[in-house]
Amino acid sequence: MTPTISYQINRLARGSIPFLLSFLLILLSVVPIRISGYATVTPSFLMIAVFYWSLHRPYLLPAPMVFILGLLFDILTGTPMGLSSLTLLVVHGIAITQRQVFVGKAFILTWWGFLLVGAAIAILSWLLACIISFTFLPIIPVLVQYGLTVLIFPPVVWCFALVQGSLLRHI
Repeated sequence: MTPTISYQINRLARGSIPFLLSFLLILLSVVPIRISGYATVTPSFLMIAVFYWSLHRPYLLPAPMVFILGLLFDILTGTPMGLSSLTLLVVHGIAITQRQVFVGKAFILTWWGFLLVGAAIAILSWLLACIISFTFLPIIPVLVQYGLTVLIFPPVVWCFALVQGSLLRHI
């Protein structure tokens, strides 16, 4: 028995939710806010999204989509092309390989895991940016961005969990 066209469209629309939410978070990251210096320390909403969806629904946000999201982020923010894609693919890979450690466990364990992964990614992205620019860049903005990202992780993940529970439970 073949599913109806409306069922297939519904399934496709629901399956694209993680990608679309991640894209909306990219747009949120580049919206100009009139706070001095905020652009350099904007929390990494996209890293939170990739970490969450790679843990909970990896088949809805596969590596090629993560790569595309990273490229879109690089285009919109003006960072070196491929830098975000590389770091997001590392986050994706770590999250997928460590799913059994985090899924179904207490939230504090997931937050702790994100804290460690985020620290590694912050240092990696800073090192890569220093190599690309052939100079030592200040690390303080990277650390502030990392701290803000870790602080906003719980409310963003809570919103993702609501979406997953209400819209994605049958996919």
